[in-house]
Amino acid sequence: MSASDGRDRVLGAALELIARDGFDGVRIADIAKRAGVSAALVHYHFANRAQLLTEALARSLSAAEARLQRTTDDAHRQAPPERLADLIDFGLPMTPEDVLELRLWAELELRASGSAELSRTLAVLNERLLRPLTDVVTAGLEQGVFHGCVPEEVATVALALTGGLCTRLMAVDPTLTLAEARRLAGRQIAMAVGFHGELPFQPLPAGTGPGDDPGESPARRRRAPSPAARP
Repeated sequence: MSASDGRDRVLGAALELIARDGFDGVRIADIAKRAGVSAALVHYHFANRAQLLTEALARSLSAAEARLQRTTDDAHRQAPPERLADLIDFGLPMTPEDVLELRLWAELELRASGSAELSRTLAVLNERLLRPLTDVVTAGLEQGVFHGCVPEEVATVALALTGGLCTRLMAVDPTLTLAEARRLAGRQIAMAVGFHGELPFQPLPAGTGPGDDPGESPARRRRAPSPAARP
């Protein structure tokens, strides 16, 4: 096993176990066992659990960004309203991978207020979420399809809106479905950018969302407050 392979296996195991059991419920030994490596190798790559948490989340976000880019390219969705709709979907728990990432994000948020290092990491990751939203709104204004808005403000509001909806979806709120959350976010963000009409979402895949997360019962999931979403 190469050093990079070992590191990737550790990050994958950390993502899965921290999302499932919570940051406080996971030991380095647990992660090593899940990854099929020694605890010494985990310590070699990562100084502490906090570094594991932040790097696992950064890795997951990079993978999600790549999936979004492939989806956008394959569907030839380059118009600002299409890209904005896809970014809203990007911020909602559409896949089991999204659910895991949102649980990790919740753990990071929970601890960022007590750690300067984690706070800086959270700010960097939030900037990665805000930048594409700002860019697509700017493009829409330049092309004349969006009107009367400030891109940075829209991005901040969109991130907050999808984050709040994700909190309810992750808790499997019976009064809110993924389709309803998507429709609500699309309507409010379309109004915020002055877009006339409904944002052109792609068809919603069947069996998506936190309630359909395979392999875990709700009783085993550790709920952390206010998971911030990927828009």
